[in-house]
Amino acid sequence: MTAMFWPVVIFMAISLAIGLYTYTQVQGSSRRYTVCGKSMPFLVVGTALAAQSIDGNATLGNTSLTFSNGVWAGLAIPVGLALSLLLVGRFLAEPLNRMDLLTLPEFFYRRYGKSTELVTSVITVTCFIVLIAGNLSAVAWILSNVSGLSYGSALAIGTGVILLYTIAGGLYAAIWTDFFQIHIAIIGFLLGAGWLCWNHGFDTIMAAVPAATLSLSQMFTVEGGGLVNWAALLSLAVGNAMALDFMERVFSARTPGTARKACYYAAGWTLVIGLCASFLGLAGLSLMTGVTDARMVLPQLANGVLPFWIGVLIFVGVLGASMSTANGAMLVISVVLARNIFQRWSSRRLTDQTLLFLSRAFALPTAALAGWLAFVRPEPGVLLVVAFDIVFAGCVVPLFFGVHWPRANANGALAAILTGTTARVVCHFTVPPHLAGLDTLLPPLFSLGAFLAVSLLTETAEAFRPSTESLDEALDG
Repeated sequence: MTAMFWPVVIFMAISLAIGLYTYTQVQGSSRRYTVCGKSMPFLVVGTALAAQSIDGNATLGNTSLTFSNGVWAGLAIPVGLALSLLLVGRFLAEPLNRMDLLTLPEFFYRRYGKSTELVTSVITVTCFIVLIAGNLSAVAWILSNVSGLSYGSALAIGTGVILLYTIAGGLYAAIWTDFFQIHIAIIGFLLGAGWLCWNHGFDTIMAAVPAATLSLSQMFTVEGGGLVNWAALLSLAVGNAMALDFMERVFSARTPGTARKACYYAAGWTLVIGLCASFLGLAGLSLMTGVTDARMVLPQLANGVLPFWIGVLIFVGVLGASMSTANGAMLVISVVLARNIFQRWSSRRLTDQTLLFLSRAFALPTAALAGWLAFVRPEPGVLLVVAFDIVFAGCVVPLFFGVHWPRANANGALAAILTGTTARVVCHFTVPPHLAGLDTLLPPLFSLGAFLAVSLLTETAEAFRPSTESLDEALDG
């Protein structure tokens, strides 16, 4: 047990209490459970989006990559996520919010039909279970380190806490706990970076960093990792538009303009905290020696270099970042399973109460499967990359073109999804290691080509256009 144990326990207890309290806000409505009744103001939506973006990868992963692979490898994560929020704000937030959607796959139903919605739902659910597993693994790793518990026991506790408040309050629980958790992370990383600059000197820290760590060759040469870093940046920047948890927050905004502005606000915080996390990685190179595990850079800075109270804020901030992402993803998967798969393909129309029950019930197998994956693959890095690359490869083109190109149709969408997904799987096994990154960058181009060609070849005068039908009409199928 370390000095961080009780701060972590108190933080998790407060998060659980807030999440359980939000049960009172649901009021027996599946719509309130899913998108908070579409009533959230700018600051709440923007903060919740930032909380989903600033996760364990953008903080702990960023610091570790900066320390081990160079600053551009680390910065690719927050820069990519910030660009994603800017793209969503500019091109998607307003039209999708205006459509009064409850889930992102519902857009594919309205635009392209049931079959496309089903394929999209299956792909995104699979990817997000891997995302949950990665963040549950981070939560368990932190709990295990501060408490002395085994990894399995810490994983069970962390998963149980997140599951309980997800079932209780739905998106209300996600947003309220996000608001609490992310501000601790923001304050911690700002104070941590500021304290290091004030006490050790920015110039002094940077002077001790090896030149190779800052070299632009990491972005512009194959040998320096340019393909991998650009692939990571673009996959996050464009592929994250398919992030179900991002879009739930966009849908919850009270107006389309609120949704757009909230994306820009979240992008700003994502970039600021990402820069702070990268700087902490550089400070680790300057101030610490003998570090053999890059994941330990941030914990060792928090425990041994920074003042205890700043270290606590950073440590629980990283924990909260992982909890908020796991919570948001767990919620949206259960809702997609209930609405876009079970409800859509059911032989009878389900009541709102039944949909609420199913949305909560599906969280149980979702948490169990993600927890099992986190247990058998404590570092699901390769799976995580491949999973989100598949979404980037197959689903992004039909999403953007479906909103902005009237000639898009269901045949083109299915062709794009199947072509891009297949290409990504094939590239994973065929692209040689020294060209790693091309397996991410090429499949979306195949998807785009298939989408344009098939849409134009099968175009009809009655091309299916985005609908403004009500939710009830959409669910009638």
